[in-house]
Amino acid sequence: MGKIYKRQNFRFFKNFSYKFIRLKYFILIVGAMLLEIIVLVIYIINNENIVYFDLFTGGILYGFTSIIVVVLALGCLVLILTDRSRNKNRIKKFNDFRRSYFKLSNEYTREIDELVKRFDEEKDSFETKINYAINISEKYNDYSKEFSKIRIPGFLSDAFNYESDHLNKEKLFFTRFSLLSKRLELEKINKESDLAHQNFKRELNNIEKNLRLII
Repeated sequence: MGKIYKRQNFRFFKNFSYKFIRLKYFILIVGAMLLEIIVLVIYIINNENIVYFDLFTGGILYGFTSIIVVVLALGCLVLILTDRSRNKNRIKKFNDFRRSYFKLSNEYTREIDELVKRFDEEKDSFETKINYAINISEKYNDYSKEFSKIRIPGFLSDAFNYESDHLNKEKLFFTRFSLLSKRLELEKINKESDLAHQNFKRELNNIEKNLRLII
């Protein structure tokens, strides 16, 4: 029985960059400025003589509120730099994993794809087809072992587990085929494998979007 084997290319990942200040920091600064204006207006309105209010006291009040704005602005700057540093580290780890994964994938998928093509096209000799299945299973076994050696940060654990499951299911499919398992069992394994790989790609895309989120 030939397996319907599909390959889907990952879309290119865009470079990560910060183009705007986070909205929450902007709100803090604007809020502080509004607070400064409101305090001054209230002070002036409550003064008995609006024209000749105490300029010295008003100056102190203005200076005090200005200091608050400056402190908040500096605090926002520190938070922005901290976020940027933290996210740059996460982006680096993400790109390191992606680089390691595609390097490993390129080492195995070309040969595996060629074997799968021969496996699917073999119609004359069932024994030859069995031998192809055994070879492919061994290739996936090696692939899975090498993949398990990739070091990952915690936020990539779900994606890693999805792809690990996919590789193990691919290995299982061809192993079970070589053992003459029933068609329904093979179809079930094949669907589970495809689903795991789809989840892997979706998880990577979600992580990419979260890392690029600026608001």
